[in-house]
Amino acid sequence: MALQKHTKVFTVFSFLRLQSPDIFWYQWIYPSVIFAVAFGGFQWWGDQFISFDKDNLISDINAFMGILVGFYIAALAAVSSFSNDNLDQIMKGRAPTLTTVRKGAEIKETLTRRRFLAIIFGYSATLAIILYIFGVLQVHLIVVQPTEPWAQTIMTFIRQMTWGLYIWIASSLLVVTLLGLHYLVERMHRA
Repeated sequence: MALQKHTKVFTVFSFLRLQSPDIFWYQWIYPSVIFAVAFGGFQWWGDQFISFDKDNLISDINAFMGILVGFYIAALAAVSSFSNDNLDQIMKGRAPTLTTVRKGAEIKETLTRRRFLAIIFGYSATLAIILYIFGVLQVHLIVVQPTEPWAQTIMTFIRQMTWGLYIWIASSLLVVTLLGLHYLVERMHRA
């Protein structure tokens, strides 16, 4: 538990620790399916059907991420401060739970609507920041290609893994954003 006080920066990833019969689909399955279609489709058929300027695409995505970060933080602030008794009720149905350790004891918390939305928008803001940083590095860093064949193979593998991670994070951001918007548009108005 000595490291517990140093893990506070990872609280924003609490969404991935939520437990519910349904939430696993939004955490892992849907983002992975979107990733497989996007990444796999481009790997196998992309050169035949798609031609794009990668640097301009990343610049445009970065501009969008800059806007999204502000949206998510504003949504997080609004959810946290909005006075509505419905937000402080335990979610109906198969409500997600979150297990945390406080003062050495495990606490299993059934989430309120406010806590659930705060977790969603905190996670989304973090993913948008990560994508933004990745985009800035992609646009401004130039990696010199090695001359050795084995090093080129390793660099190609690292490049593919990095792009795969980028696409999975973008897929997760899309799914979680749609979940959060669904909840704000539809579920918040049903008590």
